[in-house]
Amino acid sequence: MAITNEFIAKIEGHGSLKIDWDKETVKLNIHEGERLFEGILVGRSAEEAPWITSRICGVCPIAHNLASLAAVEDAYGLKISETAKLLRDLMQRGQMIQSHVLHLFFLALPDYIGIDRGTELAKKEPKSFAKALALKELGDEIAFVVAGRNVHPITTAIGGFHKIPAKKDLGNLLKKLEETKKSAEWTAKFFSELKYPELKVDLELVAQKDGKIVNNKNASVFIKEYKQNIEEELRDYSTAKFGKLQGREIMVGALARLALAGKLASLKTVNKGNLTEAKLPGLGKIDFQNPFHNNFAQALEILEFHQEAREITEKLLGMNLTCDVGISPTSQVGYKGIGAVEAPRGGLYHEIHLDPASLGASGKGTITYANIITPTVQNLTSLEKSAQALLYQTKNKEKKERERLLNMLVRAYDPCITCAVH
Repeated sequence: MAITNEFIAKIEGHGSLKIDWDKETVKLNIHEGERLFEGILVGRSAEEAPWITSRICGVCPIAHNLASLAAVEDAYGLKISETAKLLRDLMQRGQMIQSHVLHLFFLALPDYIGIDRGTELAKKEPKSFAKALALKELGDEIAFVVAGRNVHPITTAIGGFHKIPAKKDLGNLLKKLEETKKSAEWTAKFFSELKYPELKVDLELVAQKDGKIVNNKNASVFIKEYKQNIEEELRDYSTAKFGKLQGREIMVGALARLALAGKLASLKTVNKGNLTEAKLPGLGKIDFQNPFHNNFAQALEILEFHQEAREITEKLLGMNLTCDVGISPTSQVGYKGIGAVEAPRGGLYHEIHLDPASLGASGKGTITYANIITPTVQNLTSLEKSAQALLYQTKNKEKKERERLLNMLVRAYDPCITCAVH
């Protein structure tokens, strides 16, 4: 039996593709060991949750920190201030830029320009390398100014922040945003002009919107009902769970967000796959049924989140900023909370339950239950579905070329396997 076990390079984590060439089937084998973060949280104080869960991943720690904070605050019935909300929104935009730039330029782009690794980019595409560095430094700077450092936030707190940035630092950040605007625009155009492999998949695209989980089939469920609708299943060839929405394979992330956004501030409109923008003509057409175009969508999101970061920073500079922190439960405390955010790779869900008897005067609470569903868990089933479609649609190509395209496809999904086996 002709079987290939193809190790996948240039992704976050360890995995391989098991391809049965006789049966024309493919499986995504995940080799990371489980770290059991949900079990680690049980018995700990609720205020520890955001610090612990941000250690799930070094690529998207801010997303885990924010989702965990939201879950705890939901359990306490806390509402955060406008200052805290804007600062967290700014953190999230910085996280998106950090992650997308790292993936696009150093993991995905080598496939398209004939190099083996991202470090060769400086010689092969010096202009691309300079733009990538400028944007990566920007994402790191946003995290440093607001979150206290560029990985694993230290300033956030239940109910707000332990420490907020000084106006001077926000002013310097705004200057850096203005200086890198052209780099963000260039990135969107550059990735729009790449030649993406052709692939047609009936993708069910899913994103969070207005308190709901929505898809491109005109269906939706409330985020509060995420666990009843997003099912995780075990497979004997993977240490990561595989997620489905009501039993169906789904794709989350940049392509899904772009398809479901309806209107983006900097990109004007998304309508029937045609992307147009007055100031940036010629961005081409994005195909929402081709998973390779997820990388195109990530580049467009860099531009979008860059503009939103500027707008948020300008708004913060015009406000009287307050450092609010509140961990005392209110009369609305429900002991159970759900926090959901759009992480770089898609919808992220954190849920915690607190022991009512442990709240006491401190209001810190002890965690009795924790559940986390990550974007990559949800993408794994769609990734296998797309890989199967690619095998079927490339039967006329050489085996080596098909292997190359399968590897590119995995990278197009931008999997974070470490998050998947949390």
